[in-house]
Amino acid sequence: MLNKLAIPIALVTLVVIGFVRASPQDAEHVDAYHEQVATLIEAIPIDWEGWVGHEVALPQAATNLLRPNALVARQYVHEERGVSVTLMIVHCRDARDMAGHFPPACYPGNGWLIPEESGTPLVEVDGVQMRRYPFHRVAGKNERDITVYNMFAMPTGSTTVSMTDVRRLSSDYEYRLYGSAQIQIVIDGDIDPDLHEWILRDMHAIVAPAIEGVQNSGIDAGKHDGSGS
Repeated sequence: MLNKLAIPIALVTLVVIGFVRASPQDAEHVDAYHEQVATLIEAIPIDWEGWVGHEVALPQAATNLLRPNALVARQYVHEERGVSVTLMIVHCRDARDMAGHFPPACYPGNGWLIPEESGTPLVEVDGVQMRRYPFHRVAGKNERDITVYNMFAMPTGSTTVSMTDVRRLSSDYEYRLYGSAQIQIVIDGDIDPDLHEWILRDMHAIVAPAIEGVQNSGIDAGKHDGSGS
């Protein structure tokens, strides 16, 4: 008799768990969160403190891969200092969609080479860590170097430079519903490295309200804290 009851009881348990995880209240909270994050990302100023921005079109293949809830990609020019930088922030409803646009996967897949690293790959910007990725590309007689600074904002209230942390978050059904955001700051190789700190600080200030919105999901922050690579 016990064996005959085991399967039906297990099925009832799964149904109850599914109902709790997919309750209308949770769905409403998740939808409201995504709408708020999208609003904050779309409100990122196009002109800020001497920087003048204009939109940059991403390849349609990249957009299809990301399936973004919200996306801003801009080139900012500081005419007084004569420098430009590309800023991208994307929020995905499903954190798993980030994997294909992670710099070590995305840039080599588009013809960029990863040179031997020099210096520490981690930098701190206003108390937040970013990961530095140098890339080099040869196209005929033309060569170009860029440095990509990357980080993720998590709905648990943290930030990370680790794709492992994003995968860990996305392996949990409940947490996966909130997604995550990725921030990339791309600086051309002809810009003085001594200016990078100032550029990063200003770009981080531009996106800071959106990052805080991603972090402010109202879910438990302790479950998926950690560091990977």
